[in-house]
Amino acid sequence: MTSARHRLRRAAVAGLAHTWLRPGGCLALCWSTSPWAGSQDWQRALADVLRTWQNALGAAGRVPPGWDESRQRDPDHDVLSRAGFEPTGRHEFSVEHHWTIRELAGHIRSTSFLPPPVLADHAAAFDAHLTAELSRCTADDRLTETVDFAYELARKPARA
Repeated sequence: MTSARHRLRRAAVAGLAHTWLRPGGCLALCWSTSPWAGSQDWQRALADVLRTWQNALGAAGRVPPGWDESRQRDPDHDVLSRAGFEPTGRHEFSVEHHWTIRELAGHIRSTSFLPPPVLADHAAAFDAHLTAELSRCTADDRLTETVDFAYELARKPARA
């Protein structure tokens, strides 16, 4: 399961995953920080470009407001435990990552924010706008950030 959990019924997915796994099998819930959520100049510029295009294309509400509230009220490890998993721990690490503007454009297309069906005929204009704004923040087309990753691991109990 990934950061798309905001679109899924977590208890139902956890229950199905439990039936799919063999005894002793593991399930990992994985997530990371987003490049547009940082405080660097290029990250703020990226966030502005995303907001501009989401508003222009009527896609501002693609991620539901308060999507994380259910996870706060009912943490993932509790959902997994009720589905029959044994939580084995949460692990976090950070990695320095270097983006090119083209890679960022591809990453954005893989998200709920501005996927290809939303960009549609506007993809070339979006890419041009993104390139123009982010080029102001770099001389060599390399944009560096520290990405924080985390995963919560749970195991289906082995047969007794």
